[in-house]
Amino acid sequence: MSSIVLCADDFGLSSAIDAGILGLVGAGRLSATGCMVAGERFEADAAALRAVADRIDVGLHLTLTQLPPLAPVPSIDPTGAPASLGRVLGRALTGRLAYAEIAAEIGRQVDRFRAVVGREPDFVDGHQHVHLFPGVRRALFSLFDEGVLDARRTWLRDCRESPATIVRRGVEVPKALFIAALASGFAAQARVRGIAVNRGFAGITAFRPEAFAGTFPKFLRDLEPGALVMCHPADAAAPADASDEIDRARRAEYAYLSSDAFLAALAAAGVRPARFAVASVAGEGAGE
Repeated sequence: MSSIVLCADDFGLSSAIDAGILGLVGAGRLSATGCMVAGERFEADAAALRAVADRIDVGLHLTLTQLPPLAPVPSIDPTGAPASLGRVLGRALTGRLAYAEIAAEIGRQVDRFRAVVGREPDFVDGHQHVHLFPGVRRALFSLFDEGVLDARRTWLRDCRESPATIVRRGVEVPKALFIAALASGFAAQARVRGIAVNRGFAGITAFRPEAFAGTFPKFLRDLEPGALVMCHPADAAAPADASDEIDRARRAEYAYLSSDAFLAALAAAGVRPARFAVASVAGEGAGE
């Protein structure tokens, strides 16, 4: 069996998400989760996460969109209000993000993670892939350069996939191609600093609840050891969350990841979820 990292995003965003992630961790079906430290449930549910943190990698899911920053980032919004993906991406692509402001906000989120979780983040990635954006990646790498983050302790998510793999999979092809293009050069910039990254990536969906059971097995095809597959589960038994536009999709993901069909898909693909240190060793050193 090859080892892959199966990472659930968005811990801390809501009680339904946190309950779903914790339930799947308890069942041995996830190997990582990323925390949104500005999420309304992060501090309240952190104790339950700390109780299982020896089983999984726990990282920082950096937010510059959807949630308000921990302090205002004027080059995104001078009021400190939550920013849309389009606004942040547009400003990143046109060079209108202030490097020092972004670096300071990433530093604040790292500090809050440490204060609440009680340890260094095992990894850093970005909500809506913001860590890949021009300007944001420079600020993120600067924290490693300045010793705020330690490459010996913290790895990064690389969202690069080959166009041929994306087209062959046939799942959200334009979206996946765009994200892969955003990730161009990210792994090389990490490697030169001695920062490990995953070897391969999958998990981009349209968040259609009815499609996930058929889509997920496609993510497992031809993965290298050390690859990362992302997911976004929420407890299917929790009350509906009208404020979350992908709430139904999250519940469908949880139901599938809790099912025998999920275990059968892993077995058919010859893969198993594992923490990054195990998966990267299987891949002969992720990112190398």
